[in-house]
Amino acid sequence: MTAFEIDSTAERQIQALREELDTMIFDQGFHWRILFLGRSINGTTDIVSSMSRSLRNLGHHVLDLDTAKHKLTNNPSRATGGNGPVFVDYAKIRPFVENFRPQMIICCAGGLTFTESDAAALKANGIVLVGITLSDPDVFPSIVGHAHVFDYHTTNAELSLAMYKDQGVKNTIYFPFGIDRGFVTQEVIAAPEFAADVICLGHANSRPDRNNTMTHLAKTLDVKTYGRGWELEGSEVVAGDRALQALKMGRVHVNFPLTRAGYINIKCGVFESIGAGAVVATQNFGEMERFFSYGEEILGYDDEIDLEEKLQQLLTDPVRLGEMRVAGFKRLINSHLYEHRWMELFETIRNSNAADNPWLGDIRSLEVRKILSVSLPRSRKIILSGFYGANNLGDEMILRSISERLAEADPSIQVFVGAENALQVEKGHGLQAFKRTDHHTASQVLRTASAVVVGGGGLWHDHTIQRAGGIASFFLGAPMSIAGFGILPSMGKLLDIPFYTIGLGVGPLADMDARLLVKDLASKAAAINVRDEESKQLLTDIGIASSSVAVSPDTVYAVDLSAASGSATVPDELLALKDQGYTLIGLNLRHWKAADGAGWHGQLMAALEKLAAVRKIAIVGLPMQLGASHDENCLAQFCASLPQQIPSVVLGGDFGLSEYVGALSVVDSLIAMRLHAALIAHRLGKPVMGLSYDPKVRRHYDEVGASDFCVDIDDPAADYDTVLRQVLELGGMTRSETVLLVQDLERRAVAALRETASRIAAEPENKDVYRIPTERPSFSVQSQAAAKVPVVKAAFTAMETSVTKLRVIPERRLNVRFDSPRAVQTSLPTPTPWAGQGMEQQGTIRVQGTGPVEIALTVSNRYRNPRNTGKIQYVVRIGEHVLIEDLTASNDLIQLRFTTAGEREVPFSLRVVVLENCQQAEGWKRYTNVTVRILHAVPVPTNSVPGMFASGRTVLPLTEAVLLPGCEHLILETAQEVVGEPGDL
Repeated sequence: MTAFEIDSTAERQIQALREELDTMIFDQGFHWRILFLGRSINGTTDIVSSMSRSLRNLGHHVLDLDTAKHKLTNNPSRATGGNGPVFVDYAKIRPFVENFRPQMIICCAGGLTFTESDAAALKANGIVLVGITLSDPDVFPSIVGHAHVFDYHTTNAELSLAMYKDQGVKNTIYFPFGIDRGFVTQEVIAAPEFAADVICLGHANSRPDRNNTMTHLAKTLDVKTYGRGWELEGSEVVAGDRALQALKMGRVHVNFPLTRAGYINIKCGVFESIGAGAVVATQNFGEMERFFSYGEEILGYDDEIDLEEKLQQLLTDPVRLGEMRVAGFKRLINSHLYEHRWMELFETIRNSNAADNPWLGDIRSLEVRKILSVSLPRSRKIILSGFYGANNLGDEMILRSISERLAEADPSIQVFVGAENALQVEKGHGLQAFKRTDHHTASQVLRTASAVVVGGGGLWHDHTIQRAGGIASFFLGAPMSIAGFGILPSMGKLLDIPFYTIGLGVGPLADMDARLLVKDLASKAAAINVRDEESKQLLTDIGIASSSVAVSPDTVYAVDLSAASGSATVPDELLALKDQGYTLIGLNLRHWKAADGAGWHGQLMAALEKLAAVRKIAIVGLPMQLGASHDENCLAQFCASLPQQIPSVVLGGDFGLSEYVGALSVVDSLIAMRLHAALIAHRLGKPVMGLSYDPKVRRHYDEVGASDFCVDIDDPAADYDTVLRQVLELGGMTRSETVLLVQDLERRAVAALRETASRIAAEPENKDVYRIPTERPSFSVQSQAAAKVPVVKAAFTAMETSVTKLRVIPERRLNVRFDSPRAVQTSLPTPTPWAGQGMEQQGTIRVQGTGPVEIALTVSNRYRNPRNTGKIQYVVRIGEHVLIEDLTASNDLIQLRFTTAGEREVPFSLRVVVLENCQQAEGWKRYTNVTVRILHAVPVPTNSVPGMFASGRTVLPLTEAVLLPGCEHLILETAQEVVGEPGDL
């Protein structure tokens, strides 16, 4: 038998073991709700990622929070590299704790810990605290003073156990490295260019011992090294799939156990290498013998001369090499996966007692056992995709309604959300989330899902179908329109994962491309549930069988309001107005460019002025779409125009369902434009005057028997005065007819949602393993599309800088690529932002070519801090369209699409402006930086509709935007400089 045949035999044996492992179910018999905190510095192959995946493979319900994305920590000593202390702030994780309700919090590496008071508060709330240290003994000096706050603390080094005990820390348990089974079972394409007899994957910066050994071996053996700092020619840094390819193509892997601090320690690379099917060669030391047998499962050596001799002997003995590969692999998958590690640790924790764990004491031991005695069914994933995380209270109520009913139907279900803003969903709902329009990530999340749910809300319509690209949008990965909500479930169908719709709104569907795409999507659904008869009719009109489409009331009728009512508080300023004898009128408005805003605003204002002449009234602004450019702006603008005798309060900031319910509890009536603002008010028994801007709004008033209380905002003859008086005459309570109709709608909504949830829960569990996500492809859909579509040039030109209330006019700021200005930046060069200060870059976007062109741009800012919400905003103007964003509300990248009407130069400006005074901080010069970048421009059909689209944001026409605070510059030729204003001191 040749060496190749022997190697092939060993490879077949290892592959058979991998396949057996891939179908194995690891289950300890109990499953907990675990909040997992950590940062995967090295991406999906990182130890932290591996440990999180293994928890999911055990069936636990895990909410994994990336501390690099969620700002949850305080790092007073600026610790790095696994050193501590890095304090997890209880105030910052409180929303996750309240929404997810974990039994256990795991702080995974990175020096993460809690203060004494925060740890005590979490324990008092019925949570077991576990701290994982992965860089001992090196980080021991910085960790030892903080490990005691955990119920259980672990160390990766056997040597460190005695070190902790010597310092009086008794709660530390040995938790050695391993690897998750998803890493071991991962398949990658063979890469012959990585083939070598001996490899070392790791970094060699300031590590002469590593360089000396590998350079010595390379003189007589076929050697490759991967990472930074290697002296061997051809060394490269590999990650993701390429790292796994390199591991699998090396026959023997050299592992260096010496740490930077000079300790001998077992490294995580040992398990990764054996999991890749290789033989590990490492120094002889005692701790290793607890895991693998030298000479039979791994190769041991004393020095580089000894290593060279043993490698030559092993590589010329293919039988022994193959036997060692198989033996090491068997030992790994039988004993040294992270699944094994967790099970061993959890068995110790679950059986907590004061005798074995004296540091806990009798009382805490009993508490830990009681907390962990509650076990959920094995977790299985359902994906819920919709317009979630975009600060729209109506959509967030839909998410709450559907996710709660799914969990009620089957406690094993863990909802993962395809969201507009994943971080916001994780914080606001305690549900694991991912960006819905990141189709690569979505495809990875799908592989372990049991079903996909699309909805609710009006998601199937033709408003933006041509801007998205028509039928081609589905194949180009368009983030908007029907493709934006259809690609994910379509990918799921390829994986044999069923998809459902719940509470979906359909229409309008006049566009033929939209009709074809909706028909294709609807035909793939396991069940379709829509929110009104009109939506069903549209589906049957395009060929969907009427019997396959169920109609039920809006899912917000099924939201459980008891929790929101129980935690609701009334703002002090509303109570003060009530005490002064005012009749409080709630007001919900939104921007709506399709109607004559001046007309209906004037009609409503006149009705309020008439009422104020005979009654003492005050206005309470209740936004449903949060953010400086949405309802709060509209309400603030309207209230600023009220006569002096009508006081007003516009609520905002961190305004959720509880705050909305609290405010509704004290107002006497509500004037509502948004559908769900009226719906919740009707459920709470408040009389509502409706301002119908869309047919769905009037349909709601019809179904609750209150059509006489609804006016159409595009009707100049609407009698606002009479309707408003009639609503107030109800004395703060809805009519009995409305109460009965609402109760019936609630019962029907709950029943329909429960029925659909039960059907989804009946779908079989997807037993696929949580494994390393495949590497993101090196090409993008956009670049591929750009290669096939003629690309035209678009660039910022004639940019000029102007300032308001600042001393110094800075030089023009342009980022230049390939001699063409593709990006514009602006920021406030002041440590004390003062109301009225502004910095603007103004010029044009010059476009080459003929005919209409679509320009793709991004807008980015570096800062997010809810405490400063409403104080600073940035304004992007392109042509006659304007995007207004609160600088501090979010630092998500915003995608813009602007379609020209064929003009060669388009007016452009970017302004950062201060609305309220801010506290002094040197960081403002950096925090206020905003960048607009041109990605590409492509020709579009001559019948394309000019305009601008922003992902998850509202774009206003210039005529509306100029009326908003901070946008006065849009009607001036240049901003005026004022010298010596406050804030420059």
